[in-house]
Amino acid sequence: MVLHEPAGQAGPEHAHPEWTIFLPLAGRIEWWTGRSPGGHAAGVIFPPQVSYRAGSTAGHIVVFIDPWYQSLGRGGGAAVSLDPRAAEHLRALWSAVDPADLDECGRETVSYLRQRSLLSPAVRVDPRVVAALRDLPAAECVTHVAADVGLSPSRLRALVHDLTGTSPARLRMWRRLRTAMIGLVDKPIALAASDAGFADQAHLTRTATRLIGQTPGDLARLLQAPRDRRHRDDVPATARVA
Repeated sequence: MVLHEPAGQAGPEHAHPEWTIFLPLAGRIEWWTGRSPGGHAAGVIFPPQVSYRAGSTAGHIVVFIDPWYQSLGRGGGAAVSLDPRAAEHLRALWSAVDPADLDECGRETVSYLRQRSLLSPAVRVDPRVVAALRDLPAAECVTHVAADVGLSPSRLRALVHDLTGTSPARLRMWRRLRTAMIGLVDKPIALAASDAGFADQAHLTRTATRLIGQTPGDLARLLQAPRDRRHRDDVPATARVA
């Protein structure tokens, strides 16, 4: 998933189970992680579960990648600065990506960062864990998911934590949030919340603020902006003038 965020001050500190790449449109990104002093660079990568806040003066692209994708794993738990060359390469890749090309861009991103030694080597990912994570959003409880993939609940929890640094329950909430975010592109917030498995709009709002530092309304505007730009670009100039 990719977001295009406008210029502004850093939002509230938050942590979630994804790898997150910040790419400023110009200048540098500035960030803070917990009690550590602030950092700034041409771009930055946060591993899963690192608590941070970040912002830029020129707007930025935010890319989210699952820790089981391309065997990324949970990383070393510290922010990774990007030099200008790496940031420019990734910014060009993600600036105008079509939704149909997200997977290919993700693979190219991981491959490039590994070639530059900016990511740790691939880890072994148990296919049973990947299957369980795929089914988590719709599951009533972790016990049922564990049984479906042939693991005990305790073993599944341990394997998921080793891979992602968090629990299946938190990942289930994150996956539901991802589903709701996709729905926000063309659905009212309440309907996107219900379709993703949230109790109500307020539940979605609390979850989005805690895990991504944005309200559903903010996310809807960020997700709709690229589609609106593509639509404007597809309209003939004479129609735009009229």
